[in-house]
Amino acid sequence: MFDSLNGMNSKRQKESGNALIYVLIAIALFAALSMTLGRQTDTSEANSISDGKAELYASQLINYTAQVKLVMDQMIITGNADTINNMIFSLPTAGSFNAGSSHIYKVYHPEGGGLNPANIPAGAIAQISTDPPAGWYLGRNNNVEWTSTTGDDVILVAHQISQKVCEKINLKVTGTTAIPALGDDGDVYFIDDSLHTGTNADFDLAECGGCLKYASLCALGANNAYEFYTVVADQ
Repeated sequence: MFDSLNGMNSKRQKESGNALIYVLIAIALFAALSMTLGRQTDTSEANSISDGKAELYASQLINYTAQVKLVMDQMIITGNADTINNMIFSLPTAGSFNAGSSHIYKVYHPEGGGLNPANIPAGAIAQISTDPPAGWYLGRNNNVEWTSTTGDDVILVAHQISQKVCEKINLKVTGTTAIPALGDDGDVYFIDDSLHTGTNADFDLAECGGCLKYASLCALGANNAYEFYTVVADQ
C-alpha cells in the first residue's frame, strides 16, 4: 500500500509539473501577444495624424517659408544686382560657416541673411528614404520654367512630409487637397545634387503639369515622397 501511495504522489507531482509548464507557456504567449498588439497600436498612432494636428503642421511649414522668403527679399534689396547668384547656403554646422572676411551673402550667418535653420515637426514627417533624409533644404539648384530667366532659382523644400499635411498645405494654397505628381523624385528638382544620389534637373511644367506655375505647392515625387516646395527667390 505504501508503494501504491508513493506511485499516486509521484503521478500527482508529475501532473502538477506539467500543469505548471502549461501555465508558464500560456503566460509567455499572452505576453508576446500583448507586446505585438502594443507595437501595432503604437505604429498605428504614429502613422495617423488628426485633422487638427495636420492643420497646425501645415501652418507651421507655410509660416517658415514666409520667413525664408522675407530673408531672401531683404538680402536682394540690400545687396547688389547679382545677390541671388552670390548667395551661400552653408549651415552654421559647416566648417566654412565663419571662414573668410565677409559674410554678407551667407544666408544663415548673422552678418548675412541671419536666417535661423528650422526642423520639420516630427509628427509632420513621413520619411521613406534617407537619401537624403527628411528635413528642410534650401539652395540655388535648378531653374524653374515659369520664372523670368533661365538662371537658377532659390528653392526651399520641406522634404518627405506626410500626405495629410501635404493635403492641408494645398488646401490653403489652392483651395483643394489635390496633390500633383512629379515626373521624378522631388530631390532631383529641389535639393542640391551633392546631398543625394542622382543629378539635378530643371523644374519644368512637363515634370509637373499640375503645379500650374504655383510658386509654392506640395507635390508627390515618383518615389512616393511628399514635397512642399517654394520658390523663395527667382531670376
